[in-house]
This record gives sequence, structure tokens and C-alpha cells, in this order.
Amino acid sequence: MNAKVSVVVPIYKTEKYIERCARSLFGQTLEDMEYIFVNDCTPDSAMQILFSILDYYPERKTQVVVINQPHNMGAAKAREVGIKSATGQYIIHCDSDDWVDIDMYRTMYEKAKDDNLDMLICDWYETNGKNHKKITQNINLKCDLLSGLINRSISGSLCNKLVASYIYTGIKHYPTDHMMEDVVYSIQLANACTNRIGYISNPLYYYYYNENSVCHQSDEDSCMSRCRQACVNIDTIISYLKEEKLENKYATELVVLKNSARVFLWPLLMNKPKKYLSLWRSIYPEINTCYPFTKAIDVRLRVIFFFTWIGIYPYLHKLI
Repeated sequence: MNAKVSVVVPIYKTEKYIERCARSLFGQTLEDMEYIFVNDCTPDSAMQILFSILDYYPERKTQVVVINQPHNMGAAKAREVGIKSATGQYIIHCDSDDWVDIDMYRTMYEKAKDDNLDMLICDWYETNGKNHKKITQNINLKCDLLSGLINRSISGSLCNKLVASYIYTGIKHYPTDHMMEDVVYSIQLANACTNRIGYISNPLYYYYYNENSVCHQSDEDSCMSRCRQACVNIDTIISYLKEEKLENKYATELVVLKNSARVFLWPLLMNKPKKYLSLWRSIYPEINTCYPFTKAIDVRLRVIFFFTWIGIYPYLHKLI
């Protein structure tokens, strides 16, 4: 019989955090689980630490699957490999520098089964390891979840979304790049089960905000790389929505999504506007004439966009 929940955990350079993550996973009050750890050729001792922690939970050893990638292929590919290997009734994800509430998977599984849900979403904490800030999605079950995922008002993270495994079989596009890869998944999953989605306000996941992580580096190479990766994944989302004949329905949301790629250039643009303004304008240039006039977008953001486009805002920002 398949496990009740499969949790997919990519591992790469997280030796400082893997013990905390592993203990929270192995200590779950849900007994019937499958743990899929995808070793993306991590160069540190994260895997050795994982195995040493597993010794404290002998009852979990038969539930653990370790997949060793042939070479470092990135988080997007690691997640894909984990998804395709999962055998549980439901699938969820956990990043190896984060951790979860001890009752997370039991609480979510029981709610999903009782209400016959295809997807269950929970709130989470953003934390620096000491102080926790609750992040609430304010999801109205009558709202259009797809709209929120596309315009980024609802997090695309897979770590707070328990999804029936058969929904994952409908995935048509697997992301190849890291930045925003979870959004590529979430949009496809939501489109497959929008009539049977549940939400609980319990903050059950702990997202560790690490200011020293690659995702928060603001040097030129890091910002440019994140922007390129985001564009690749946004192009994938656009292609999917076209295939599903949803592009026109979510035209406004797509304007916001396309602009989100530009956000990754923001640190560079604010410091050296003359050097990066033309590049900023060239990313999905079709939004230059519609973003400032899209009433569904907050007026403050539209004003900032307009003054950025004409080359004034970076200087105003420094003055302010």
C-alpha cells in the first residue's frame, strides 16, 4: 500500500541546516510517510549528517529513498526527479534549509482526506531561526487561485501545498531553471484541481530567510542570472497558458508576472541606472505601454514603473 504522504527534499550545500530539517521530518506524528531525498551532488557533508540523524529514527529507515544525481543539475531538476519517484497518495515538498511543524503532514493529510481535496494550502512562518513572522495568504476558496499564482499575490511555493499525487501526472512542463520554478508547477497543479482546493490558516511550515544565500546576493552576476532564469520559467508559464487557452483570461495577471522578471534587476538599476535602464526596458517590452495603465495594479506600483521607465525613479529613490 502506498504511503499517505511523500515529501520531496532536494539537498545541495545545506550542511548547516539539514539536521534541523531532518529531525522535523522524521519526528512527524504522521507515521505512514515516504521521504525522498535528492542528493544534487552536494559537495559538503549534508548527506552524512542526514544519515547520522536517521539513526535516531530507526522506524523511518524503510521509508527513506535517496536519489543521487549523476552531477549537479539544479533544484528544478532535483524536484522533478523526486516528483517522478514519489509513490504516496499525496505529494509535498520541503527545502533542506527549512523545517516543519511536528504535526504538519498529519494535520494536512487528515484535512485533505476528510474534505476530499486535491490540494490543501497552509500558512507558514518566515524566520531567521529565532524570530518568526506569520505569512497569511488570505485565500478565499471562492477566488480564482490561478489568478493569484500568476500575478504573484499568492505564493507559488510547493512546500505549503499538499497535492494529490494523480494531479501531478497532469504536469506538462517541467521547469529547467531555478528561479520561480515552483510557480511553473503550482500554476499547472492549480489548473488541474481548482474546484477542490482547501486552505487552513495554521502556520505549519518554517521558511528560513538566509540573507547570505545565493537568492539574496545582489552582485551583477547573481542578479543577471536570476533574471535570466525567471524569464525562462515565465516563458514556460506563458506557453502553458496558451496551450490551455487561458492567455486572454489572465492577460492582466501576465503583465504583472512579466514585470516580476524585471524585479531581479532592481538592485543593479538603483545603483547604476544609466547602465541597466535599457536592459530593464527590454525585458518583455510589450508591458512598457500597458503596465502603467492597468487599473488592476496598485497605483503606487504603476507610478514607480512609469517614473522608472522614463529614467527618473532611480534618482528619486536615492533622494527619498
